[in-house]
Amino acid sequence: MIEFEKLAAMAPDLCFELADGMPVVKLGLIATVYFKEGYTTTKKIKVIECFRAFYEQFGKHLRGQLQDKYRKLTPDTFEKAAAAIVTSGGNDRYELQLTSASSTKDAEAYGISTLNSYELHEDSARSFIKIVLPWEMLQTEAGRATYNSWLSYLCNQVNADHGYGGLSTILPFDYDSYLPIEFELAQKYLGLEVDSMPHSLALELIDCIKGVNWQTIIGESFVQSLGGENGLRHAFSGRGDISLNNYEGGLIIQAGDHPQLGEVQEGAPKSYVAVNQVVRSLRIQEPDQLHQYSPYGNCFEEENTAEWFARFDREDSDHNSPSRVESGQPCSKAGFWFTPAKENSRRHFDNGEIMPSFSGSSWGDTIWYWSGEE
Repeated sequence: MIEFEKLAAMAPDLCFELADGMPVVKLGLIATVYFKEGYTTTKKIKVIECFRAFYEQFGKHLRGQLQDKYRKLTPDTFEKAAAAIVTSGGNDRYELQLTSASSTKDAEAYGISTLNSYELHEDSARSFIKIVLPWEMLQTEAGRATYNSWLSYLCNQVNADHGYGGLSTILPFDYDSYLPIEFELAQKYLGLEVDSMPHSLALELIDCIKGVNWQTIIGESFVQSLGGENGLRHAFSGRGDISLNNYEGGLIIQAGDHPQLGEVQEGAPKSYVAVNQVVRSLRIQEPDQLHQYSPYGNCFEEENTAEWFARFDREDSDHNSPSRVESGQPCSKAGFWFTPAKENSRRHFDNGEIMPSFSGSSWGDTIWYWSGEE
């Protein structure tokens, strides 16, 4: 519970209210899942099932519904919106959000939202579904189980292509004025997901993933490109802080029992770095800016967007050791290293010690990865 206690002590610094007490920035627990064929009737029905299940479980907290505009949420307004989505055409754009916010001006504690891709753009866009829950849910085993069950459920419902889950800054639906706060917090906390505009990446995340957080979702095609499930399990076999959980179409990689904020002065969370070392090749290479231009203050531009995506890379300025060493080469830093070429390979090497090779591995060449521990 040490990580949660630390999080609880820091959380107030990540929340902001207006003078009238309206919350405009919150710390939240999110899961964002990207998927294919959001334009099909079958997938639309699956998405609505997710919304209906969320409404049934968290309905007492939900106040509003956003589609073309904000309106009070009732069973009748929801069913009308659901019917409109299911009967929409393959090239009709649908958007829906159920929220605990009282208007478009305040940040939610609970929410579920979606935006689809067009049939016309199947090869160049992805649909997404996202949930927001209170970070306090992490306090209990039952709360963490609820979150994890929702993550698995979403992945199975829409046959997730990829996605992520963890701590994030939650902004209002009308978020433009508060993008500078999201930017400033992301400069201080490496584990804080920048996710105010998941729709903006839908055109980019086709053959790549956004990156790593507490939960990193990778579909079967991505799993196979990394050597298959067995190869990934070998890669993480020496780390007790990383677990792999199956869903019907892929794997969910969890880095630690709790998500971490990752204060810059303390460096990136070691478990996040370890996951990134293995899945980094899947990450988007030339991302567009995370934020659009804002007249309200500093926001993500091209250069600092690239820096944010690379925040868990070993060559990041916060880290002084390389991410990998090939077999036959001298160890570059004393400490624990591991290789996906051999199960339970994690061991300590001295600086300058020659890294061994394992022949006959289905993984291929023996490459050693720094575990982040000396």
